Amino acid sequence: MRYGRAMRQAFLVTMSGAVLLSGCGFLGLYRFHAAERASPEEAARVDFPNSFEQGVHLSGPRMAAVKVAMDAFMPPGSRVKGDNEQLAECLSKWETYDVSVLQPKEDLFFVRFFPMIERCGLDVMVLDAGAVYAVDAKGRIVAIQ
Repeated sequence: MRYGRAMRQAFLVTMSGAVLLSGCGFLGLYRFHAAERASPEEAARVDFPNSFEQGVHLSGPRMAAVKVAMDAFMPPGSRVKGDNEQLAECLSKWETYDVSVLQPKEDLFFVRFFPMIERCGLDVMVLDAGAVYAVDAKGRIVAIQ
């Protein structure tokens, strides 16, 4: 009987650990997924620019504000739910959104997310799908519109 009891305890401990580790998503923890890498052949065909003068420039504080707003607007691993599955899938993708950043003061940033539903091939009118976040220089969300 002792052997059976020890086996049951070991099984329960093992299963409890497995459930806790696999259930991290349910506990609000997020597992980082590294970006997929192209093949070396594809990488060899890339010509890097000599200048970024014509590029979009975001300062470190602006990038931090965007990250804070992104995590609040669409937390990692979250999915939009709704009656229209195609629309919900569309609104769950970052590729759907255009993002604007405005910095009216040194310590305040406005980050706007605006959905471009037509990118998903849908012809649907969507009201109130975007948002504007006011983020301060401390990385706090001050207000949401």
